[in-house]
Amino acid sequence: MDLALHPTRLPTSLEKWYIDALLDDGTVLLVYLGVLTLAGVRLSRVTAELFPPQGTAVRGSATVRQRASGGENILRFGPASIMGDHLRFETAGLSGDLVYRPRYQPCSLREPFLARGGRSLHWMVEIPDADVTGTLKWPGGARTVMGRGYRDRVWFDLMPWNFPIRKLVWGRAVAGTHAATWVHATTAEGNIASSWLDGQIVATHDGSGPPSSVVLHLGRVFLDADVVALNGLRLGRPSRSLIRKLSGDPHETKWQAACTIAGNDGMAVHEVVRWQA
Repeated sequence: MDLALHPTRLPTSLEKWYIDALLDDGTVLLVYLGVLTLAGVRLSRVTAELFPPQGTAVRGSATVRQRASGGENILRFGPASIMGDHLRFETAGLSGDLVYRPRYQPCSLREPFLARGGRSLHWMVEIPDADVTGTLKWPGGARTVMGRGYRDRVWFDLMPWNFPIRKLVWGRAVAGTHAATWVHATTAEGNIASSWLDGQIVATHDGSGPPSSVVLHLGRVFLDADVVALNGLRLGRPSRSLIRKLSGDPHETKWQAACTIAGNDGMAVHEVVRWQA
């Protein structure tokens, strides 16, 4: 898999890897590797967050000071790296050394996912489902990891101050040998929806939720915040105010929930993002 970064495009472009792990005890690990280019200024950051079923979340983030680079199955991203199946990241608050063994081939839910006026958004699910093992460490604690993992990559050069998506619903679920991913975007021109199940693009039962064989049960909200206020971004008040105006002020809510797929019990993580301005 080619992990080389896309060329930047002015006045702005964003490239972001989202990586998660659903651990057997209900803990959720989220890792973000992001590069934002705005008016020629390049900002790169690694963020890692661990949300146990009970207790306080563990968080860490770090600025990427050298230019990120990638190639075939290799990504060097400052304090984080992907080398084949290995993901490593190191921040002051949380570090990890993990192995992702994919169960399925990469897939594109839609290509491009969205296009407007010569600009576009691309969404590649690089690892739809994987067996994850490894270790996590943080000041005063550590734990082994065993669970199911996922990785996707988004790149876009759409103007954030005129972002066409007003609401985004996304989720993924795993149960036994089954795995599913779904996404639904609401725009002024209409809706965009796609779902993946066990290696195939499939229809959703209502156009906005998971495939019909996936049943989500009542879950817990583990993250509910305006994106500009997220701890990992470390934005000061002046920057928050500016980015709210430029980005449309998105608000993110994430759930962890039990699920069933074709009668098998499992786990899911899903979210809703709403642009408030």
